[in-house]
Amino acid sequence: MKHFVILILSFIAMAAAEMRNGTGFFVNSEYIVTAYHVIENYENTCYYDIENDTCYQVHVVDYDVDKDLVLLKLDEEPDNMPMVCRIAHTELPIGEKLTSYGYPDPLIDHDLTIIPMNIRVLYRYDGNATFYRTTGLLQYGMSGGPNFTTDGRVGGVSKSIALNERNTSNLIKSTEVVRLMNRNGVVEYPNTRNVRKCAISILNSNYVFRGVHIEREG
Repeated sequence: MKHFVILILSFIAMAAAEMRNGTGFFVNSEYIVTAYHVIENYENTCYYDIENDTCYQVHVVDYDVDKDLVLLKLDEEPDNMPMVCRIAHTELPIGEKLTSYGYPDPLIDHDLTIIPMNIRVLYRYDGNATFYRTTGLLQYGMSGGPNFTTDGRVGGVSKSIALNERNTSNLIKSTEVVRLMNRNGVVEYPNTRNVRKCAISILNSNYVFRGVHIEREG
């Protein structure tokens, strides 16, 4: 028992020290969208299938640092393919209600975190119209996650908390996701209205994930 506890504590410490996680979503059976800062400076990013405790390698297809978006492609086919998200192709109005989905700590807590949002302003504090400012506070690990409209479309992508404004977060507009996909000839084919099933976990390092598994099993 003592050895097991030590392994678990070691696992948590290792994950906290070396592994960065975020959230993302599939736009078809091959391509994933998340926030660029989730995977920045890492070459071993993977899609973490929480239910099966398996990480599937992906690679970067294209990214935009200023808009904080990245398009990833699977290198291996998952045993169970998640649902694909529907994307809003037009800008949303002030007052639009959104629901943010994400996995703040998927290696420990497998449950989705769900946060209600409301669009306050159609641009960031610095005037950048790439982003929405919303009510509601995102949590660490939700970056790159989908924010759904009431009809089940992704209206924005989680980016950050606005530190200079109380109870405010920044979302990347879904229209920027559409531009990134169009630039790379990626076609969406949504197959669900069940938003819980198309939010996924992203880990920045498959090597660290596998190393943790070897340590736990040893």
